[in-house]
Amino acid sequence: MSLAYHCPKCDALLNPNVRVVLVARFGPKQGIVLMSSQPGNYQVICDMGFCHEVAKGDIIEFKCPVCHGSLTSETHKTFAELKIVNTEKEDNNTCLLRFSRVSEEHATFLYDGDSVREFGEAANLFSDTMTIEGDWGW
Repeated sequence: MSLAYHCPKCDALLNPNVRVVLVARFGPKQGIVLMSSQPGNYQVICDMGFCHEVAKGDIIEFKCPVCHGSLTSETHKTFAELKIVNTEKEDNNTCLLRFSRVSEEHATFLYDGDSVREFGEAANLFSDTMTIEGDWGW
């Protein structure tokens, strides 16, 4: 599946290749983070100076590298949001992806307007709030 990740604020393409490029901030530290474009794959590449400052359970602020807008969800403050388009489908429907901002908490939700898909071992902790009836902003 070929997914195009976009900033929900400025619509900039955030994965010009196989990685999603984001700016991450924790306290006074800031760095570029490269995340997998495969939902449920939690491999991250980042500047060691930044990564060594973040411990399990810390809440990271993610920003768009183009407009510098915050990617924090308005309805779920411990999650970040991105727009996704499956470029292999003709209709190019936009989906909403939410992923946990808590370091090492693997919880991701993909909403396509009709269904919610869960990824990560911690997703079940949030299943009741990420239902189709939940507030997805659509």
